[in-house]
Amino acid sequence: MKKINRHVPDVPQGIADRGTELIERYFVAYGVKRAADLPEEGKVRLHRDLQSYFSEMMPAGIPAQSSIPWWTNMTQRVRRFFIGE
Repeated sequence: MKKINRHVPDVPQGIADRGTELIERYFVAYGVKRAADLPEEGKVRLHRDLQSYFSEMMPAGIPAQSSIPWWTNMTQRVRRFFIGE
């Protein structure tokens, strides 16, 4: 798994690697080292390509992290264990 952003759940390594390859291809094509240095046209095309790629590879989107604190989830599991659900 590879982290996109600390606020976003992990994505599978293969999908992340392919996304990185897309970005690197744009950098080479435009001769830049940072996304901020891309011309507006390159930024728009890169954004659209990444959106289409990730929507194709992860049609359900990135799984959301649970907003329930871990101890609440754990207490529910313990309760279900003893109740027999």
